[in-house]
Amino acid sequence: MSRKSFDPRIVAATAVMTAVVFILTRVIQVPTPVVGYIHLGDVGVFFSAFAFGPWVGAVAGGLGTALADLTSPYAQWAIFSLIIHGAQGWVAGWLLTRWPGARGILLASLSGAAIVVAGYLLAGTLLVGFGAALTEVPLNLVQVAAGAIVSAPLYAAVRQAYPPIVGWGQR
Repeated sequence: MSRKSFDPRIVAATAVMTAVVFILTRVIQVPTPVVGYIHLGDVGVFFSAFAFGPWVGAVAGGLGTALADLTSPYAQWAIFSLIIHGAQGWVAGWLLTRWPGARGILLASLSGAAIVVAGYLLAGTLLVGFGAALTEVPLNLVQVAAGAIVSAPLYAAVRQAYPPIVGWGQR
């Protein structure tokens, strides 16, 4: 049985990316008509997943957004954000490790977007009802699309400037 070695760089990357997701989610919160908000946190979630793999994407995405909810007027969303954005980060990171390159980024972005939109539709249905939750779908689509559109070239630029980062997400 082989055991993967402990890499302190991944622990540090997880902590830093959790803080980045928190800041991107918390600093600019644009309230939506019902009871939520849109933010830039998906840029950090996708970048974390692309650059450092599924586990960093999951932890940074889930914890960063949940902590932002807990420290804002949207605390009722925290558990949902933890699960939804955690799943978004894990799936996006996992897919990119399986299909590296532009095709993998596109697949990871679309899958992550589907998780966020469906997840918040379900969460919103539980919190405010289906009709109100349905009105948030277009805004959630804009949010995750912006996150993917910004994070993909950002990841490409970081990967080009620091090629060893590619191996970090493969662990």
